[in-house]
Amino acid sequence: MIKKLRRKFILISALSVFFVLAITIGAINISNYVVIENDAQNTLTEIINQDARKENVPPAPKEANGDPNDPKNKDPEKQFRERYFLISFNSDGSIKNSNTTQMHMLSQEECEDLAIKVFNDELSGGKYGDYRYLKIKKNDDVTYVSFIDIKEKLDSFNNFLLVSSLISVGAYAVLIALIIVASKIAFKSSEEAYLKQKRFITNASHELKTPITVISTDLDLIEMDSGKNEWSESIRDQLVRLTEMTNQLVTLSKLEEEDPAKYPFNDFSVNEVCKKAVDSFTPLFEKEGIKFASNITGNLTMHGNERLIDELIHIFLDNSLKYTDGNNKSSYFVVSKNNKGKIEFRFSNTINKDDEIDTKQIMDRFYRSPSNKKEGSGIGLSIAQEIISLHKGKISIDKNNSTISFTITF
Repeated sequence: MIKKLRRKFILISALSVFFVLAITIGAINISNYVVIENDAQNTLTEIINQDARKENVPPAPKEANGDPNDPKNKDPEKQFRERYFLISFNSDGSIKNSNTTQMHMLSQEECEDLAIKVFNDELSGGKYGDYRYLKIKKNDDVTYVSFIDIKEKLDSFNNFLLVSSLISVGAYAVLIALIIVASKIAFKSSEEAYLKQKRFITNASHELKTPITVISTDLDLIEMDSGKNEWSESIRDQLVRLTEMTNQLVTLSKLEEEDPAKYPFNDFSVNEVCKKAVDSFTPLFEKEGIKFASNITGNLTMHGNERLIDELIHIFLDNSLKYTDGNNKSSYFVVSKNNKGKIEFRFSNTINKDDEIDTKQIMDRFYRSPSNKKEGSGIGLSIAQEIISLHKGKISIDKNNSTISFTITF
């Protein structure tokens, strides 16, 4: 159990770390990409607006022999470091101006061909390979098409993406190693306590068998000499109960401690196992005044440990026998294949509407319903849970006001 808890802890921690790293690195890289795209659009807009101002506003005259460092004599237009080209079109689609001096990767003809395609809406989306483009129509019926090369920025983004991903993978591996080591340290004391508890249960179960046998033998001798009476019958009833509880503890300890390989799996007939169990419990239900019905659909076979599955069926039928309650006492046992081809065992019985059963804890060891006054050890369903886990099965519990159902799927 502790190993299962530790594995779950490692798995949950690993998934949590993975999602945190993935979200963090993803957010950083997405933000970088968005910044690159926004900068490209802003630059394209500024290039087009600047060119439009040049055409509509005459340049201011410069003073002769003026100081080139004087802000008054500097070119007021922004100088762009990016490689770009700008083509303007008249309303009839003819090229008005062509500025390709900043584009060294493409010839003027190639630049104009691309601009014409954008003007004619043959290209859309604002992206063309490592280029970003923008088309704006001004009030003077002049349409501007500008392209900008952002290859360097994309290469830088891709390099950062690769480096950050590699660092994340390395950090993730280190964190997983730390989680594994930390979990071993954190669960060490719990594992030791759990092993001590299991050893105590095992040893106590075996040690109890001797005094139980002695008491039973002494009781037989007393009854031979003095005859049976209400006190001897009471002692014998308690001996039966104690013997049953001891056997259950031994079974639970074996299931938890021993190698699952000691419980060999074979193909066996589910129908035969269920029929034997039903035949042995039917008279008991009738004796208690419980309406009992069973239904086994089809010829069912299963790959598992036949003895343990038989024990599982007996545990749930015995549970129904003990705890069926309500105005119209009834119990149902149904075995069939679901729509996925898996075998389902369904045990249902009526209960008192005031029974405070906690379906989340009912399979826990020694669990007893607060409102339940009947005798029981609270071990049987724990054994059933171990058998289900050993067979990689699943159990679901459904409870309403008057019925509780256990559905086991293999």
